[in-house]
Amino acid sequence: MTKELETLHVEQTIGAGEDFSKVLAVKKIDRALVIFLEGDLGAGKTTFTKGIMRGLGHKGLVKSPTYNLIEIYETEHLKIFHFDLYRIKDPYELEEIGIREYLEEPLSACIFEWPINAKSLLPNPDYQVSIKHLNETESESRKISIK
Repeated sequence: MTKELETLHVEQTIGAGEDFSKVLAVKKIDRALVIFLEGDLGAGKTTFTKGIMRGLGHKGLVKSPTYNLIEIYETEHLKIFHFDLYRIKDPYELEEIGIREYLEEPLSACIFEWPINAKSLLPNPDYQVSIKHLNETESESRKISIK
């Protein structure tokens, strides 16, 4: 099932992530939930993640893990591993950082921006979120599809 929505500004995109977090907070599985965030550069993937974190009660800064590859956040409900795979040239770079341990962590979620760069190593996602610019004239408007 796919849910689609449109956001007209950054705060609505954060709100969409916040709403999505409610689904995650109630999941109790013995491995990490896998979430793919797909979209062009600047589409709002990290902004959506900020909303997820806010919805899970995180009060601190949420930043893009572009240079670190991963940011780790702990919340009352879940441990979040936020990956940005944009700079990954070889999917096996993830093996070097211990991707398997992250994926096997109970009560956690792995959020992957740019999952296409390591698709051969990643499991199928539990949720796939696609974010696109709604139109070129409204720079903050987005179309968000959640499967």
